[in-house]
Amino acid sequence: MKKTFKSKTNNFFFTNMKFLLFSFFLPMVQSIFIGTATSSYQIEGHNKGITIWDEFTFDYNLHPIGNASNHFLQYKEDIRLIHEMGSRDYRFSISWSRIMPFKWNEIDDEGIQFYHNVIDECLSYNITPYVTLYHWDLPHYLNTNEINGWLDEKIIYYFKEYSILIFEEYADKVKYWFTINEPLTTSYQGYGEDCSFAPHKCSVKNQYLSAHYQLLAHAHVGYYYLTHYDGDIGLVINSNWYEPKNNKSIIYANEQIDNTLGWFLEPLLYGSYPETMSKKTKSFSDSEQILLVNSFSVLAINHYTTYYVDEKNQIDVDKNWHQTGASWLYITPFGLYKLLDYIHNKYSNTLPIYITECGMAQSYQNTLTDLDRIHYLSGYLYEVGRLKHDTVKGFFVWSLLDNFEWASGFNESFGIIEIDYENDFKRTPKSSFYFLKNLIQMSN
Repeated sequence: MKKTFKSKTNNFFFTNMKFLLFSFFLPMVQSIFIGTATSSYQIEGHNKGITIWDEFTFDYNLHPIGNASNHFLQYKEDIRLIHEMGSRDYRFSISWSRIMPFKWNEIDDEGIQFYHNVIDECLSYNITPYVTLYHWDLPHYLNTNEINGWLDEKIIYYFKEYSILIFEEYADKVKYWFTINEPLTTSYQGYGEDCSFAPHKCSVKNQYLSAHYQLLAHAHVGYYYLTHYDGDIGLVINSNWYEPKNNKSIIYANEQIDNTLGWFLEPLLYGSYPETMSKKTKSFSDSEQILLVNSFSVLAINHYTTYYVDEKNQIDVDKNWHQTGASWLYITPFGLYKLLDYIHNKYSNTLPIYITECGMAQSYQNTLTDLDRIHYLSGYLYEVGRLKHDTVKGFFVWSLLDNFEWASGFNESFGIIEIDYENDFKRTPKSSFYFLKNLIQMSN
């Protein structure tokens, strides 16, 4: 584990910057809420069950997750810190393998109770829970020769039955739900031709098949929820923005957007894939189309960065863009504005939109004074504030805590709260935490 370097957080600086921040950000922060987000596998630890990520990190000799950020034992402290920041909205996920750790439909009471505890703790502080049903941590017993994970049509049934169980337990307390987090990432990174994530079943065929079944799993669950409960539900779609480098590359930039955003949004809106993808994957039956277009009440968008697309359909970046601690992530706030405006103009100008993840990585050096993250968040929040429409309702910062960052292990720090892994998982808010705290206070 890399050692964490300490530095004193200067909250005094942000206190004295209040008036400047007030004049610059107030129009924005009055129109949306600012929340934080996490995922179960990345922060909880102490899980009895085995997931596809446990198998993957073992098989490829990657850094073991251990007890992640120890949230399972320290959830009360973490939720108290959300309250201290002044936020009233928290997005987290439920671990399928904590609910059913050993085999299908064998329920673990301790797992069920843990999420009751988390939800109740949130509600005790008047924090609204936004719950994701699946954030990549598929139980290992659903990734076998008999049940081949997201390549098997039977996964639709398993996901629906698991989701119904979760609704029966928690729907009286939770009114905002997300079905599947970033099916695009699972399909590209977990099943695509050059995949590098769990379950590492890499082929072009698998890429499209896994996406198709994730969409149908969402459709069945979303439709069920909206016909049985009073609340909101959506599919979390991730998309970069693709900026044409010149007039000759506009068609290619639009194709890149179709192959990311459109791949998962158009089936929800129209019951079909974008025209550019129609020959690459299965189509939907009439009954599947009905489920899809009636399976959501909100749009949920994860966005991090932007790329240029040139006239040869190649991805490029501007040498002046600031690269973060993750090699793929550049600070490009203008792309969020363009993505949201594109969705508004092409797809929907009425559905509420939640930015369900947006944040940046540092390397684990001098992480407390995270001025780059303040630069990132202030730019992206400002771009949301520039929008001429009011469909965006909330902005969830990724992430509340430093965590296990999938194939990168603990080498990238996305949290606004530092975790000292060598000192009993001690929590220390970073400068960005106080920046957001002041921003939220101003809006009140």
